Amino acid sequence: MLLDAREQQALQDERCTITGSVTSARREPTPIVVILFREPDSGRPRQVADHLVLEQPGRWAFATQAGRYVVAAFEDRSRDLVYQSGETYGAAALDQPLVCTPGARLGGVAVSIPERVKNPFPHNIDIAALQKRDAIDQAHRTLGQLTVVGEVVPLSDARFSDENAEGSLWRPFDFVVNSWAGVYFLEPYDRGKIPVLFVHGISGTPANFAPLLERLDRKRYQPWLYYYPSGLHLGAIADHLDQTMAKLQLRYRFEQFAVVAHSMGGLVARGFIQRHAGNARPARIPLFVTIATPWGGHRGAEIGVRTSPVVVPVWYDMAPGSEYQRSLYAAALPADLQHHLLFTYNDETVTMASQLLPQAQREAARIYGFNETHMGVLRNAEVSLLLDELLKKL
Repeated sequence: MLLDAREQQALQDERCTITGSVTSARREPTPIVVILFREPDSGRPRQVADHLVLEQPGRWAFATQAGRYVVAAFEDRSRDLVYQSGETYGAAALDQPLVCTPGARLGGVAVSIPERVKNPFPHNIDIAALQKRDAIDQAHRTLGQLTVVGEVVPLSDARFSDENAEGSLWRPFDFVVNSWAGVYFLEPYDRGKIPVLFVHGISGTPANFAPLLERLDRKRYQPWLYYYPSGLHLGAIADHLDQTMAKLQLRYRFEQFAVVAHSMGGLVARGFIQRHAGNARPARIPLFVTIATPWGGHRGAEIGVRTSPVVVPVWYDMAPGSEYQRSLYAAALPADLQHHLLFTYNDETVTMASQLLPQAQREAARIYGFNETHMGVLRNAEVSLLLDELLKKL
């Protein structure tokens, strides 16, 4: 596994980071889609390598493979992730593409969207319809481009296997390239039902929530399942979840949703909630339920950082007192959100001291203890009943 991690880390280190900002001459708030185009060496048309959705002008970032790139952005007035001729756009590095070398950091790329464009693109660009093509093409694309956004699947889908989940810790790059990361649906979107977003823990899978999902009132709620490569930095995962939910909100315009997280998923979810609250028009999150979350980190991660010949990126964030953990309490949770903290006191994986970090306790609306193991708590019928009671208050 350490050899896998070393190889995956090398692949991550080969990536080039491009950062910048986008401004708009128009005053009314409109979602902006920022696109990273790859410039082929053979003279073929430019290819979309990645994209981001911003609710307003601001900063953006891409991590991609070595190559030559152009950045563009358009105002998505129709809110459909499709550039159309009536929408304004701006671009950077059109005449002199950005040259990305392994490990390079290119910053300060400014994209300005004018009030009117004299020469619109000759054809529409459908960002939402882009799909992976082959292994070489996938290698040029990054996490944002290879993201599942509302695909309907059964919980028995092979992507949710324990083997794939375990591999997401040691081989996160493969997980990304396989296009497994994203938010999955178990049924088509229904505007009459409240979404409940489930976030698994380290080396976890949406299938871990099967007992809770079996007891969930599917007439009132629709489960959404976030699946992610758990070996990556938690900040990057929280950013990815924020981007994915922004795309879903743009598509379906839902007004509220609940969040249920297990183990390390609680750390991911809280980081996501912080980012979501900073968006221009965030959907309301009235309920946040965490189960056996190591709010104070894990000593095993700290030992791994100190002694392992290869350090998995997430270990830095899971080590007690990490910068990521401290960032989670830099700002309070939204005032209209209730955090219900569930802990386990027969837990072989996470200590009670970590689960009951004082900062987490102070912000919790209520705290509940269960005589369960770390994974067994998800099969506990009382946990399902409690979740049902909390959801009924929405």
